[in-house]
Amino acid sequence: MKKPPSIIVALDIPLQKASRLVRDLEKVEDKIAAYKISSLQVMESGLKSVVAELRLATKLPLIYDHQKGATDIPEIVEQQVKSASDYGVNAFIGVPQGAGSKSLESFVSACQRNKVEPIVLIEMSHSESDKYLHTDYAWRVFQDAVGLGVRHIVAPGNKVERLKLIREWIKQSGKEISILSPGIGAQGGKAKEAVQAGTDYPIIGRQIYESENPAKEVEKIYKECLEGFKKRK
Repeated sequence: MKKPPSIIVALDIPLQKASRLVRDLEKVEDKIAAYKISSLQVMESGLKSVVAELRLATKLPLIYDHQKGATDIPEIVEQQVKSASDYGVNAFIGVPQGAGSKSLESFVSACQRNKVEPIVLIEMSHSESDKYLHTDYAWRVFQDAVGLGVRHIVAPGNKVERLKLIREWIKQSGKEISILSPGIGAQGGKAKEAVQAGTDYPIIGRQIYESENPAKEVEKIYKECLEGFKKRK
């Protein structure tokens, strides 16, 4: 992906609308790192068709968010990754919180074998997302992911203090790891604040595709990202 800060556009809309949006955003693709495919699109149109259609509109990386992929037994997780690779996905977001370390290992190794970039979710952006989880689950997932060589993680852009903490974990690890963040825009997070706190790639959907002028909205968000990046400590 492009060097941070840069925007990941979440395509949580029907395929034909997503395709039109991607074409409309062609003129601002220098500010976009990737497009995120949602499970809703895949349920409606199939992953193969989604990737094929979007590939006609862009050469930027396509990130598949299975929502919530990798939360299954290791053998199924491997099949999920293999299928995504066969259809041309560039990166896959895995969510191991409901399956454990063995499934995380299978996810990362399957991604590596199939030349798909593994992205691991550390913490979600909505309230009570941790209600059924151990209090230090995010730290545990982070440690295991880093140990497996993961270079990209997902952390909430609308929880600034958590972002700062996770950015500190990265510094302490001594690794080059980027943070992708949902929760910006419709869920209350601000791009400038999130990037300043540690986000490298804001994941933004509704703020862009519900805008009257999506391309102009991308330019506005990107400017905010640059302002936040300059103030990052």
